[in-house]
Amino acid sequence: MASTATTANNLGNVETLENENQTYIADVPCTTRVWLACPLIEIPARKGNRGRIPTKQKVVDNQPAAIEVRKLAKSLDSVHWQRVFVRDTERGQLWVRLTALRVYPVRDDLPGAESWLIIRVNEQTGEIKYQLSNASADTSFQRLAQMSHSRFWMERAIQDAKGQAGLADYQIRSWRGWHHHMTMTILAMLFLLELHLDWKPKAVNLTLCDVREILEVVLPQRMMTSSEILKWIAKKHKARLSARHSHARTTKSRKTAD
Repeated sequence: MASTATTANNLGNVETLENENQTYIADVPCTTRVWLACPLIEIPARKGNRGRIPTKQKVVDNQPAAIEVRKLAKSLDSVHWQRVFVRDTERGQLWVRLTALRVYPVRDDLPGAESWLIIRVNEQTGEIKYQLSNASADTSFQRLAQMSHSRFWMERAIQDAKGQAGLADYQIRSWRGWHHHMTMTILAMLFLLELHLDWKPKAVNLTLCDVREILEVVLPQRMMTSSEILKWIAKKHKARLSARHSHARTTKSRKTAD
């Protein structure tokens, strides 16, 4: 089953993925309500001899009420949270506090299928993300953490396609023209990615932007040796690393001053 990252403003998208046997992880609003234990449901008896006979299931009156995920996050003790490294960024390492709980989301006022509730807190900004996933109950915490951050790489791929291959640079009025542009953009990205994977062992900090700029330098010239290309890459990466260290020092100085 494929892993899908999406934003769920309604449960229709989630139910569609479940019906297609797709494993998903979906951002949900902080007001999403869940049960920690599955409540009892029943078809209530008719009160009196008048009115329609009830046919719709409801949660039994004496069952605990569902709780909003933002309130649930505030009620959790420190033992529930783990500190997880996400990735290196231009501003330094990104770490989050993350927890995963088995819950029953509210769907049409009834308990839905048992799911994972993943709560993620960005240590730098304090931003809190809430996610639901239908991954199996035996899914490891490490795998859930990886899935929780998969959306970034999808968005990054789209950004790279826009910035390096002109995904959004079109002026067309027909579907055929649009599909033609998208196809050529995807082929260009595939070519850049293959070059990136091929060259990266020789230059560990190589980016897609570097690959495109290399082509812009190499293609117009009659001849450029591999050593010349590596020397040009090393010069670019030295300047980039210097800028990154300068930004880190500035940020540290500001925090110390505050």
